[in-house]
Amino acid sequence: MSAAGIAVPVRRPAQSKAALARTVKEQRRGYARAVLAALARSLQGRPTPQIRRIVKTSLQPLGVRLSTVELQAIAKGISAGHPVQLPG
Repeated sequence: MSAAGIAVPVRRPAQSKAALARTVKEQRRGYARAVLAALARSLQGRPTPQIRRIVKTSLQPLGVRLSTVELQAIAKGISAGHPVQLPG
C-alpha cells in the first residue's frame, strides 16, 4: 500500500492576537472608506445635517467613531461635491 492517497493537513503558523486584531482593523477601515465613497456619490447636494446623520449611522457598525468636527467637515464636503476621505 502506498501513502500517496492520504491527505496530510498543512499547518500554518498561528497568527498572534495582535496581528489578527490589526488585520481586522485594516479590513474594517478599508470597508469604511468604500462605504464613505458610496455615500458621497449618493448624498451629494443633500442638506448637511441629513448627510451627517447618515454618515454617522453608516460608519458606527464598522467601529468608526468620528468627532463632531470631523463629521461636520465630511458632511460639508459631500454636500458641496468635494472628494472626502476618513481622517487619520
